[in-house]
Amino acid sequence: MEILNELSKDKLLPSLFVFDIDYTLWPIWIDTHVSGPPFKADPSNPHCVKDRHGKLIKLYSEVPEIFRLIKNCSRPHIAVASRTHEPEWARKVLSIMPFSASKDCDSVKFPASNSSKGVNYRSLADIIDYDEIYPGSKLKHFRSLHKKSGTPYYEMIFFDDEIRNNEVEQELGVHFVYVPKGMTLNLFLTAIKDFAKKRKNP
Repeated sequence: MEILNELSKDKLLPSLFVFDIDYTLWPIWIDTHVSGPPFKADPSNPHCVKDRHGKLIKLYSEVPEIFRLIKNCSRPHIAVASRTHEPEWARKVLSIMPFSASKDCDSVKFPASNSSKGVNYRSLADIIDYDEIYPGSKLKHFRSLHKKSGTPYYEMIFFDDEIRNNEVEQELGVHFVYVPKGMTLNLFLTAIKDFAKKRKNP
């Protein structure tokens, strides 16, 4: 998308895009709304995983496109930060959830699968560069992300469905974006434009 390319060239994009998981990337709490492992995925059915009773864990519909847009830019990285009480469940789902490369995003190269239907995909975990998934304050998550990535807080943007987590902006200087009804492309584009304005006029 042209706006991302322009902001990337002008060095006005965040260096690290950070996403909460529950009710930000998918419409469940992984620790209370699913019955647990074993989790199963079908490589020909991207962005979905089923729990042991067949309940579907599926990304919000525009999340894959948002991730593709970020990965199509040369500089930014993606992280997730979640305070779930079932961190291993979340990591497992991320690690097996197929992530497709749509035909209209040919500039983003994903390795081809070996599935009989020939669907190109990678797991969602392969798209994520850093993860902080464990109970506790989001401040702890971001201090760890800062240490791991070397990214200054002011070059991070954080999308989260809980307004209380704007403490990362108040105390650390991370650009916080409230996500009331799950990630959408419109919310994402508005947020990066606001981020760019802040960088131009600190």
